[in-house]
Amino acid sequence: MSATRDQWRTAIACGDKHAVTLRGYNLQELVGKVSFAEAWLLLATGELPPPGHARLLDAMMVSVLDHGIVPSSIVTRYLASAGTPIQAAVAGGVMAFGDTYGGACEQLGEQLAGHVPEIRAGRGTPAEAAGEIVKHFMALGRKVPGYGHALHPEGDPRVPRLYQLADANGVTGEHSRLAFAVQDELYRAKGRKLPMNQDGALGALGLDMGLDWRLLRALAFVPRSAGLAVHALEEMTRESGWRHVPDEEITYDGPPPRSLPKD
Repeated sequence: MSATRDQWRTAIACGDKHAVTLRGYNLQELVGKVSFAEAWLLLATGELPPPGHARLLDAMMVSVLDHGIVPSSIVTRYLASAGTPIQAAVAGGVMAFGDTYGGACEQLGEQLAGHVPEIRAGRGTPAEAAGEIVKHFMALGRKVPGYGHALHPEGDPRVPRLYQLADANGVTGEHSRLAFAVQDELYRAKGRKLPMNQDGALGALGLDMGLDWRLLRALAFVPRSAGLAVHALEEMTRESGWRHVPDEEITYDGPPPRSLPKD
């Protein structure tokens, strides 16, 4: 018996000297026959997805690929400027996806995933569930994640495009309908429009494709990691190295200069 036998288990993939198997399929047979989006959904859900799901996921990943100089790329570029290997610089940028930056799709998704089964069971309507979701976040003193956008106050332009594709490919489902009910409820509660943003669409559509809500944040950092690799390379090859905050941009507001007490 090997030292690791029966100490680890997985239903995702395995490999030996003969082949690599993903969810029961031979990897060699998958290569060249399925797209990256199809293969990732196979890993995530356990089954090959309908063609429309993969087409939409591919579009979603393109929509998140890069957004210029933002927290994740700043971290990646700082690390790259210090001579950090490219994979470590990218990993640092991915680690910047926290609850404030990059986590809205997961936070909204958790609520949508919790309420849709109740609606299916006839224990509430989408409008009632939307009201409960808005109240949940307002009681916490937080904005409802997945709605509003500082750069696009009239509406995130990526959202209608994604839903055009989702509708055309038969993906839009109960989670998205509830997400739009939340948008309507926000308008009633706030008295102003707070359109669904990219994070909200990622969360709702990810659930409509059968993803677990705890995996939704990956819809942001998996594609963005590709963009971060290019940011790291640009920093390494275009800049002089050792990125840091200039002294003139730092305000010290601690104690004034002082001496150690005399013995």
